[in-house]
Amino acid sequence: MKSKKPGKPNIILIVIDALRARNLGCYGGDPGASPNIDKIAGKSVLFKNVYSCWNTTDQSLTSILSGRYPRTHGIIHHGDKIKPEDINTYKNLDIKLLSQILQQNGYKTFAIDWMDRWFNKGFDYYGYKPGGNFFRKFFYCFITLPYVHLKYIVANFSLLKIYSKKRKSSVRSKWKGLRDVLRTFRFTFELARIQDAGYVTGLAEDMIHKAINENFFLFLHYWDTHTPYNCPRKYYKKKKQRVSQKDILESKYCGAVSYIDQQMGRLFDILKKEELLDDTLVIITSDHGESLSEHDIFFDHHGLYEVTTHVPLLLFCSKTFSQAKEVPGLVQHIDLAPTICEMLNIDYKNFAFDGLSLFPLVRGEKDEIRDFVFNEESYVQRKVGLRTKNFKYIYAPDGVGMCNYCQKVHAGVEELYELEKDPGEKNNIADENKEKAAEMRQRLDGFIKKLDKKRNSMLKQGHSRGDISEDNINFKEDKKIRKKLRSLGYMD
Repeated sequence: MKSKKPGKPNIILIVIDALRARNLGCYGGDPGASPNIDKIAGKSVLFKNVYSCWNTTDQSLTSILSGRYPRTHGIIHHGDKIKPEDINTYKNLDIKLLSQILQQNGYKTFAIDWMDRWFNKGFDYYGYKPGGNFFRKFFYCFITLPYVHLKYIVANFSLLKIYSKKRKSSVRSKWKGLRDVLRTFRFTFELARIQDAGYVTGLAEDMIHKAINENFFLFLHYWDTHTPYNCPRKYYKKKKQRVSQKDILESKYCGAVSYIDQQMGRLFDILKKEELLDDTLVIITSDHGESLSEHDIFFDHHGLYEVTTHVPLLLFCSKTFSQAKEVPGLVQHIDLAPTICEMLNIDYKNFAFDGLSLFPLVRGEKDEIRDFVFNEESYVQRKVGLRTKNFKYIYAPDGVGMCNYCQKVHAGVEELYELEKDPGEKNNIADENKEKAAEMRQRLDGFIKKLDKKRNSMLKQGHSRGDISEDNINFKEDKKIRKKLRSLGYMD
């Protein structure tokens, strides 16, 4: 029987990479796709309108853990494009991650993930290496990894066929498309180690057993819904008749959702078996969504459209949230850290969160805590966006908005969508409704200036910890990290 310290819940933060809210039954998707998550949602607080701050993982995870927009935590680039200035700003702002805050408040902290850069701060354990006896490690290294690696090679042929058709006909663009896909062939062993939901859940069970008598914070990062989509055969609904590569990849994505859903059921069974379910806050979300072909973006997460920015968020805690509830107000990732702090009675005023506690929404004290959400992107194309209840505005600050993957401009330099009439964001009305576009642009520019002013003010207040030279940024020089970035398609 466990003897955990009373009063504080355990916390499990689950980030399912590239999971679209619309693919879950509880968010209006196929009811058969996510029965376990839907069952959890029936006992949770479900936030219907949650939006990522950025559409790539580095910035998004930093926002989740820091409670700040990328503009105020400093990481505004992604993967191989992260600059020394990003790290300098992040260090000089003296960012405190949720893991560090919880660690300082008596929590044992664990993360099952491979990224291992600034994300590892505050974690007693951060990694994904297999534990257990010799036979378990042998099976993992010589059977599991080669099998998953082979599946990825096959899946990437499908991506290659699609990209070759969508690229412009120039030799240069064809070669870039080929290179985008072939680079994943070379380094998918690193990805295969963690892009299996069953393996991640197994490591989670090990960590739970290690900390069963203590308060713990466990961060789980599931990758199966990231390209090229890890889908065990029994979850893949392959049609008998001849289908396109696009249909195959869409089916694999849906199968990956179902596979992760099965693992969510397994995780809850573990918590129930260990008598921890009533004493644990479980958070289920994703870092961003995915475009499966919408807006002519194929199997990637660039673009600030709903398919890429609208993410799920469930808070399960039977003691704190005794009744299931759906919350319609606009919410962002940055709201998670202050919400957890309020739940634990931690004074978080000194952490300079951009986010707001969600408890006023949960308790029904407010219908809204913000009247718009803000997001950006920078890796494949440079765009910024503002979404209100009824409108979405997207703008390319460079005045071009060229997509480096698709070799074209998606929808235009300036985009405006009336979401109630056009939920699929197919009809750009920026030209015909210039007054509304100008209003949204002014609002967007004003908010960006506000964030930049806050960041600059904080830098001037003495949060300096010295400059960090490029030579000291380990992940820029670490060959293993570079391989991992390539395996996800984030490096050439």
